[in-house]
Amino acid sequence: MASNGFGIFRNNISEKLSDSVLQQSMQKNTAHYERQFSEGITQFNDFEGCRERLSYLRKRALNNLDKYLLEFENKFIHSGGTVYWADSTDDVARILSEILPDNPGIVVKSKSMTGEETGFNSIAQEKGYEVVETDLGEFIVQQMGQKPSHITAPAIHLSKTQIADFFNTRFGSKKDASAEEITDFVRKLLRTKFTESTVGVTGANFIIADTGSVAITENEGNASMVTSWPRKHIVIAGIEKVIPSIKDLYLYWPMLASHATGQKLSVYNHIISGPARSAELDGPSEMAVILVNNKRHVLLEDLVLRESLQCIRCGACLSVCPVFKRLSGHAWPSVYSGPIGSVTYPHTGSDDENNFHLSFASTLCGKCSQRCPVKIPVHDLLVYNRHLAVDGKLLPAAEGRLMHMVVKRLKSRKSMDLWSYKIKGLVFRIMLRKTWIRYKAPLQFAEKSFNASMTEKKK
Repeated sequence: MASNGFGIFRNNISEKLSDSVLQQSMQKNTAHYERQFSEGITQFNDFEGCRERLSYLRKRALNNLDKYLLEFENKFIHSGGTVYWADSTDDVARILSEILPDNPGIVVKSKSMTGEETGFNSIAQEKGYEVVETDLGEFIVQQMGQKPSHITAPAIHLSKTQIADFFNTRFGSKKDASAEEITDFVRKLLRTKFTESTVGVTGANFIIADTGSVAITENEGNASMVTSWPRKHIVIAGIEKVIPSIKDLYLYWPMLASHATGQKLSVYNHIISGPARSAELDGPSEMAVILVNNKRHVLLEDLVLRESLQCIRCGACLSVCPVFKRLSGHAWPSVYSGPIGSVTYPHTGSDDENNFHLSFASTLCGKCSQRCPVKIPVHDLLVYNRHLAVDGKLLPAAEGRLMHMVVKRLKSRKSMDLWSYKIKGLVFRIMLRKTWIRYKAPLQFAEKSFNASMTEKKK
């Protein structure tokens, strides 16, 4: 376990837990999600059957990934688009340097976690472009100099008061502005950016193989503007986003909406099959799709971890995770935080870092697995990562020695009954004051051991 990354993560935990405003915001926003989710899934007559079906569809796509990706490429090129293959973030940067226009202008960008993952904003800004996030939550965190805190709700960690105060300082808006007034202000501000932009950038919720199309889901209409005003549209998407057929969207779209925001269906659902045709009045004259690997092949090659690639980026596992609800996504070093990020990032992060400590930041309560729309056994994968960490000797040596000592004592009845519960509590509080107790609830010893209780019963 890398001491540097582990140390930063522990410091982040302490910082987030001591932030009372963050705690209130996370509690309020995740409680709202829970109410919305309960309403959203009422549309399904057989909810568990839908989960089973969606899990099957995702498995089929991943087991035939090469076939469907090549089918998509062939169909998309036939429709007038261009496909690029990026094995790493460096490849993404190289491709963007080739396809971004030489004369820097304004880039409008709709919400894209793959764009965050590959560092698109920094790449474009280095070439002299002004990059404007057009999703309201993404726009807020961009202006505040932060990264998104959640896969589908970038500003979930912020309160309305914090946002209003920031907009008052940054843009001179009313200090007590309502959510509606802030939204209206941002809408007017972005309108000029849309009309003056030269490039639009989006992610893709799904890559459709049999039609060579990109499916994009949103609620604000910003992706509609991003894909219609600029003359060039660039899509950055992970290779795992491919689905076999457009017919599958009948299930993907409502399951994504209900798990992401509690809606029965998102407000806008787009299917884009290449640049605008000659008879079409709007749309880009050029369209390119960058298919990103970025170590996804590592997950694909491991038959256990392959299930993590079934993720449709709804963010549901984050919203129900008791650890995430206390820390927010900013405690994690990766773009993908919460349970699913703790599964994947130890394998897709930098080779110079050991991020297996993330898989230990879980109660293993199983809520993530219960909520996942594609039935990824997330908590089982976290345990799998823990086994890999132990087998690979990736844990701190001191922790290994401590656990060895604890296990040895637990196997000895004499050692277990050696001291009273008060003395045991005192010893453990002293020994673990800088480690366990600093970050976790204190250990509570029963007044009577199980052995003592059973002995009394026999008498």
